[in-house]
Order: sequence, then C-alpha cells, then structure tokens
Amino acid sequence: MKTHRHKLEKSIVQSYLEKLELIIDMEHIERTEELQKRAFAFEPVEHIPTVIDYPVPEDEWPSYSFPEIFDDPAKMLLQELRNVYAGAGLRDDRLYGIRANYGTGIIASMFGCETRTFDNSLPIGLHISKEKLNQALEEGVPDMNSGMMGRVLDTVSYFRETLMPYPKLSKAVKMELFDIQGTFDNASIIWGSDIYLAFFDRPAKVHSLIDIVSKTISAAVKKVRQAGKSSLNEQGGDWNFLGGICLRNDSCVNISGEQYLEFVKPYDKKLISEFGGWIHFCGDANQWWQYLLDIPGLRAINPYQGEFYDLYRMYEMCESHRIAIVQWTTPPDAECCERIKTGYSRIVSVSDFEHARRAKDSLYTN
Repeated sequence: MKTHRHKLEKSIVQSYLEKLELIIDMEHIERTEELQKRAFAFEPVEHIPTVIDYPVPEDEWPSYSFPEIFDDPAKMLLQELRNVYAGAGLRDDRLYGIRANYGTGIIASMFGCETRTFDNSLPIGLHISKEKLNQALEEGVPDMNSGMMGRVLDTVSYFRETLMPYPKLSKAVKMELFDIQGTFDNASIIWGSDIYLAFFDRPAKVHSLIDIVSKTISAAVKKVRQAGKSSLNEQGGDWNFLGGICLRNDSCVNISGEQYLEFVKPYDKKLISEFGGWIHFCGDANQWWQYLLDIPGLRAINPYQGEFYDLYRMYEMCESHRIAIVQWTTPPDAECCERIKTGYSRIVSVSDFEHARRAKDSLYTN
C-alpha cells in the first residue's frame, strides 16, 4: 500500500501534540467515563452528560478545509484534535476520539463510487452506473483495500503511531471508526435516488445490495479496528462509553415505517447485534424510530435534530427499553427537566470559550 506524503512539517504537528498533552486531565476523563457509564445505564447522576460546543480560535489551534485534510493525514490529525483541544480546555463531559475523516462515501467508494470534496462540508460519494451496479451485485463484498479504504487504513495507522509517544494522548484519545454510514444510506449512495423507485419494482435487488453493504460494513469495521489496535466494541468520541458502532440512518427519513421494517431493519439488526452500538438519524424519522428500540445490542439512539421530536414521549419509550438518547440538541422544557434526570446526554452550542465556561458552570449546578 502506497503511503501518504505528510505535507505538514512533522515539527509543527509535534508542537501541537505537546501543547495538548500538557492540558489533558486524566482524572477528569475518568470522572466523565463514570458519568457516562451511569447515565447510559439509567442510574442516578449528578448532572446530565453535556458537551458545550464552541468554536476554537485559529490562533490557538489550526483549522483546515476538507480538501486540505483529504490530501494530508497530518492536517487531518490536527483538524480531528480540535474537538479534543476544546474539551480538554473546557473540561466538559465529552470524551476524546478521532477518525479517518474522508466523508460519507467511504464504504460506497469500495463499490466504485467517485468521491467529491468541498471546502466546508464533508466529502460525498457519487452513484455508479447501472452496469457497475449489476457488476457490484455479482461480485459481492469488495476487497478491503478498494476505494478509499486503503487510505483510511493508512491514516488510522498514522494516527496511532503519531500519538504513541504521548502517554496521555495515546491513552485518552480513542480511534473512532470512520464514517461507516448505515446499511441503507450506503445503498442509496451506490444506487442513487432511483433506489426509492426500486422498492416497488425491484425489491429483491434492493435487498441484495443492502445485504452486501451490511457484510462490507462488518468486514471493514474489523479491518479498521485491527489497524487502530482497538477492540471491536470500542467507538470513541464524545459518547465513547457507548462503544460499538454508530449506524447513520439519515436517508431512511425518506422512507415509510413499513419500508424500514422490510428493507432496512433486518440488516441494521445484524450489525448492531454483532458489534453493539447506537443509531443516528437527522431529519424527521417519526414514522420508524420506535422500531429501533427492540434491536439486540442497541445502546442508544441519536435523533440529532431534536426539533422534530417530543423529547418527553421519546424518553418514556426509550426508558422502558433502557435505550439512552444521546446528543440531544434542543433545550428541554420544564416538564422534561423535572422528569428526565438520567438516560440521555446533550449538546449545547455557544459562541466562544467564555460563554462555554459560563454555560458549563450554569448547567452543571442545575
């Protein structure tokens, strides 16, 4: 496998790693791990696990565009560590993780999808032709070094080796999975928007593609865990204690509850049962989110746009299944604040560090 040229000077990377190593508080991380562990087990906690999201000034930590990090894993490493630097400075309830952040089309690229980058948003995958789709269905699970996966594996190894000389960083910063997306999300990238019509006129073909995608995700997770020297159950990131994988069901908001049950849930169930983990979805998934709750191994759901949901109703249903709600993004009302004391976590966004500090002090004392 061809290795990347690290275009950012090694001394620059080392200077920032040394800066971050100095401010990491391992005792605080241990307390945060215990807080998350208890909250996600629906045990009593002193406060709801909360991440205070604020923009880090570029004179404190560098920032790079997606085309830059796509072309240089050293820049990607520093970009990924911006969130770690923010959390280490504020000491909120985030845990630390970094990933090979090559966008939403990594699994799709293994099937021949082209990857396109943008300055201010994640790289995406473009669908393949009908001929290539038929070929992919015939060939089954792709080689684990195909598409972007070779670069992902190289980058994970580079991250691990670069952090190794720093005792606190190498222990505190977990190797997250790359963005594996979800079973149907990947299928919709590979096939394109015509997959929604295929639910009606080529259902067997839709099942075949999603089945191959789910098997590819499983194999890729194992390969990346091996490269990162991580356990199969490890996830990393803000909600590290959940472990396992994070499936992303954003494209599923375009389908009905019946379609989710028939075409997607069986494959989500296989992956979550194998690795454990949580399921993310942006948008309005009221037609099917409740169908997630009986999936074996599911530890949490992540309805990232809380404005679409009734938190009180969602919490009541999730609590009965002992499924946590993570990364809640909208302010809870008085009834929710009175009733919900554990079993979920939240993100609060503010404009700068001083507002973040005040928000942390206020939230943690309420």
